[in-house]
Amino acid sequence: MVISTGPRTLPLKDLSNARKITMDTIALTPPATSLDATVSVPGSKSYTNRALLMAALATGVSRLSSVSLSKDSEALIDALKTLGVAIHTPDPTTLIVEGCGGILRPYVGTIDVGPAGTTMRFLATLCAGIPGADITLRGSERMHARPIRDLVDALGQAGARIDYLGNEGCPPLRIHSQTPLQGGEISIDGTTSSQFISSLLLNAPLFAQGLGISVRGTQISTSYLDMTMQSVADFGLTATHSSYQRFMVKPGQSYTGREYQVEGDASGASYLWGLAAVRGGTVTVENINPHSAQGDIKFPQLLAQMGCTVTQGARSITVSGSGRLRAIDADMTLMPDTAQTLAVIAACAEGSTTIRGLQTLRIKETDRIAALHNELLKVGISSDVGPDYIVVHGGAPHKACIATYEDHRMGMSFAILGAKVKGIEIEEPRVVDKSFPSFWQTVSTMGIQVENRT
Repeated sequence: MVISTGPRTLPLKDLSNARKITMDTIALTPPATSLDATVSVPGSKSYTNRALLMAALATGVSRLSSVSLSKDSEALIDALKTLGVAIHTPDPTTLIVEGCGGILRPYVGTIDVGPAGTTMRFLATLCAGIPGADITLRGSERMHARPIRDLVDALGQAGARIDYLGNEGCPPLRIHSQTPLQGGEISIDGTTSSQFISSLLLNAPLFAQGLGISVRGTQISTSYLDMTMQSVADFGLTATHSSYQRFMVKPGQSYTGREYQVEGDASGASYLWGLAAVRGGTVTVENINPHSAQGDIKFPQLLAQMGCTVTQGARSITVSGSGRLRAIDADMTLMPDTAQTLAVIAACAEGSTTIRGLQTLRIKETDRIAALHNELLKVGISSDVGPDYIVVHGGAPHKACIATYEDHRMGMSFAILGAKVKGIEIEEPRVVDKSFPSFWQTVSTMGIQVENRT
């Protein structure tokens, strides 16, 4: 299949035969009136996973509250327990983590993280910092096609021994370092993923000589590095950077166990704000820090450009929409996880919305640019795509059954149309468990009818 991208053409992947995960389908029915809802979102998956790793390495006990209940966080918890970290759950959203002081037992065996990308990247460094361990780190079929070479090469510079067990440059990995990580000066490419540098920084106490990370190329997704820098500081470690091109961590530092409350997930909130934008009415999302380091906290500003009204509270953000939206030109470099949200909202806007800065979307849970193009076509909306952009030509979407491609963000993004268009169905709805397990329940409390069809 070839689609127009202006003066040249770009082959578009046929994702119609994407592997199914054999669940079911849900049908969405719009509310009878405009929305008027106040809801909360779960804790941020990104902050939860960072806090889990640091608490595991810390000296002393940490109490993590308002944690994410996502499958990605479950995968990290299970992996840390496998490595000997004691983690207790006094209630569903609270974790008590007994820190190991940076000394983990030399585990020999396999750890399977499934589709959890951050877990794979964060664990690669952690496992490399366990002398004498012999760990096979593997995941889902899609995970074994996602790049990790830049991180593996950086760890090799620090003294790690890591072998590829499948495709060169991708998981699964065999990690069998015999000596502690040395660290010191490391060079890494910054153009593929910010998670590689986050992995190094979060595991900084494991590097005997500290870290001096020089970034080759222009570092992408710097908002996630801001989250990492804030997180390590919260647990007592000092790290600095120079314009995201060089990061420094002095040796001899450690984490200290602490009480830590995870702030609400701005990525998850974007879908709820999107419902107000396309249907009309007002949605207030609580448990949100308007001044968060999360890049996605700026998503409501895009909705304001499209014609919505946005107001902030101390721990909430409210979006009010009229149901009429105008097209915009948006650079999503600092908030790529909400690019799909914006693309689906743009399907209901007047005019053509250009969404840029999407270079990382090709290597996520699926090729998200291709998947967006395919599913927008199903609802009667055309788009032009390139390597790092999509142009959505807004109109009047119609009913369709949406494939999710084992990608939680595809399911939640296209659910937004369910607030406006009768007959929207979402295949494999449990895919949302990866980041927002209560998503369908939350949507149903807002007046959108959610009906299961097996």
